[in-house]
Amino acid sequence: MKNTIRIGLVCMMCLSFFSAFSQVGEENPTFDFAEPDSSAVMEGDTTQELDENGNPKEAKPAVKPYERIILVIDSATNLITYNGVVEQEESGSDSLYLRAKRWVTKNLGKDVKLEVDKRNQKLTYVGSIPAYSYLNKYTKRPIGRFEFKLTIFIKEGRYRYQITNIVHESVKPADGKGTRNYFEYYYTSTIKIREHDAILRNANRDILKLTESLIAALREPVIVDEDDW
Repeated sequence: MKNTIRIGLVCMMCLSFFSAFSQVGEENPTFDFAEPDSSAVMEGDTTQELDENGNPKEAKPAVKPYERIILVIDSATNLITYNGVVEQEESGSDSLYLRAKRWVTKNLGKDVKLEVDKRNQKLTYVGSIPAYSYLNKYTKRPIGRFEFKLTIFIKEGRYRYQITNIVHESVKPADGKGTRNYFEYYYTSTIKIREHDAILRNANRDILKLTESLIAALREPVIVDEDDW
């Protein structure tokens, strides 16, 4: 009889223990540590950042690096160079020479340094043009002069022009001398990049206009037949 009572008491105690354990488990659920915590910030997390209202923040556009002007560098001299070859089958070398000389006197001034190489049919001029900073389409301000060497190689029916050794001479102050900087310095400088690039862009604009003027001046004039009217 006593054994029966003891067994009953043991069974009641076991049932009470398992019942209590089950209730604790329901009130305090366990975590599966094999799975990452969703509230933790994981390395390499690419989740979009939220604002104070919980809305996704707009991504800021990437800032592009400043792009400098691209100019032609002569592989032999490592100098910035403008050149071109113009074919004119109807033009003789003598007529090209005379027109080139007139154009230089008119556009580069009478005080330019001239070297004539008749044997190789080559003309070399050292001259300059005014340098400007273009503020907008209608406004510009002087910033000195652009000095350069212009070489014209002439043959029967064609010619080649080359502009190189370009120097920017700044406006001379009243109490001193202006600065002189080669374009290669501006092109490779690691300081005042935007300022130097602006000078090169303005110069490029005027030098291209100058070459267009040269080509137009050396073009053979159109002869109108008197019977063609």
